[in-house]
Amino acid sequence: MTLRENIPLSVLTTLKVGGDARYVAECVSVEDVQEALAFAKGKNIPFFPLGEGSNVLAPDAGYEGLIIHMRLPDLVVEGDGTLIAGAGVIWDQVVRQAGLRGLWGIENLAGIPGTMGAAPVQNIGAYGAELADTLIYVDALDANTGEALRISKDACDLGYRDSRFKRERQLLITSVALKLSANGEPRVSYKDLAARKEAGDSLATPKEIADVVRSVRSVKFPDLSEHGTAGSFFKNPVVPTQKYEELAKRFPSVPGFEVEQGVKIPLAWLLDNVLALRGFSIGSVSLFERQPLVLVTDTGARAHDVDALAELVAQKVFEETKICIEREVRSLT
Repeated sequence: MTLRENIPLSVLTTLKVGGDARYVAECVSVEDVQEALAFAKGKNIPFFPLGEGSNVLAPDAGYEGLIIHMRLPDLVVEGDGTLIAGAGVIWDQVVRQAGLRGLWGIENLAGIPGTMGAAPVQNIGAYGAELADTLIYVDALDANTGEALRISKDACDLGYRDSRFKRERQLLITSVALKLSANGEPRVSYKDLAARKEAGDSLATPKEIADVVRSVRSVKFPDLSEHGTAGSFFKNPVVPTQKYEELAKRFPSVPGFEVEQGVKIPLAWLLDNVLALRGFSIGSVSLFERQPLVLVTDTGARAHDVDALAELVAQKVFEETKICIEREVRSLT
């Protein structure tokens, strides 16, 4: 374990805001994570596991605890299509490795920022796929007991951008296993992918699909070298069928996708077509011009400004539609 002190959280998170973390432990092995937990316990300070920081809002006041920077690097693909990767492996590198081997299952999730360890926390998803489709198990350390656990997919309690790991913060994911397949069918029915296929792009292999997904995402999401962002800041709301029908009477072209809990409504459509919030800003924080579900920070932005804009957007959505929206991004606490 390598320990650093007083490190700006703005360089550890993709939103690029936040004060200093008192301590940061760089961990490249399970033993490093165990040492980091022992350090936090000895100092009687809180801890927070962090990968690429792509889904975290860090406070302006900083963090008077230990950031456990998960850098566990191993990645193995077994002959039966089982892929096992350490928590620190960049997620899109996992997708690339699968594509190079012609393995199906995660190609629609290409280009999502973050690490393997963060993927089950959010149950990441895009273009009709989610991590739950391929997850076998998660290996984790229980910070309360020190026990190493193997948690099956069913025991992860995966939902829409949700899992038990959001509620049970003592569980630190160290590696993740996925079941991929040499035989699969392209899932390209979503509008963006269907349009690219219609335009002549080949989407016949996992690699080709992943490449097209990255291309689509490059247009919808800001360049991290120029801006701060956490990608989609809010979840798409899921409403009862009756509520959706009421909205459809007011806004006849509102999209809706049937899911087990009701109807999922693309929040970006509401923000753009109902509330005209594309590009809406407070100071150096704004909703991205090309995708209003994405919140963008620029030079001088603070976590306070991010909170203020997010709260105002949620208020406007509720006032117009009576829908309560939830954040996809977590606060570092």
